[in-house]
Amino acid sequence: MAQTGNFKSPARMDTLGAGAEVSSSGTVPGGKPRETGLKGVDFERRGFLHKVVGGVGAVVAASTLYPVVKFIVPPVKEIKQVKELTVGKASEVPAGSGKIYQFNEDKVIVVNKGGALTAVSAVCTHLGCLVRWEEADNQLFCPCHGAKYKQTGEIISGPQPKPLKQYKARIDGDSIIISKA
Repeated sequence: MAQTGNFKSPARMDTLGAGAEVSSSGTVPGGKPRETGLKGVDFERRGFLHKVVGGVGAVVAASTLYPVVKFIVPPVKEIKQVKELTVGKASEVPAGSGKIYQFNEDKVIVVNKGGALTAVSAVCTHLGCLVRWEEADNQLFCPCHGAKYKQTGEIISGPQPKPLKQYKARIDGDSIIISKA
């Protein structure tokens, strides 16, 4: 049989005995109110759990995002700046041809025209495409937009705004040495 109404109603209290205390707040006698706990510390279970779950979520988010960011952002690559560099063997650039080498942060094309070496930047000043040596036309040619340069990097025709940067090239023994002009 289910009981209805207040368990400690005055009518019910008569049956429990005269010593029972009537309480309308429903607290357990002898229980401590919330204000008399640790002084100055506001511990609430719900607030504590929010902080713990938020901290765990932040750790999970950081541990997931860190490798993604490291993958997307390329590492900083330091290139040692030198004034002179041996780039290859003289036999790699036969007469009437050109070959591209890396020099510091720039790509340089070395052209061998009848034994005389010239070196200029291989990066077109229009849109940054790599130029190539055209022996038949005796000029450097950019295949992207048809820019044409002399062997020394001077502009012949095309949309490029500036000539190619010049470098010095020489043969020492069997090695090609490129240096800043």
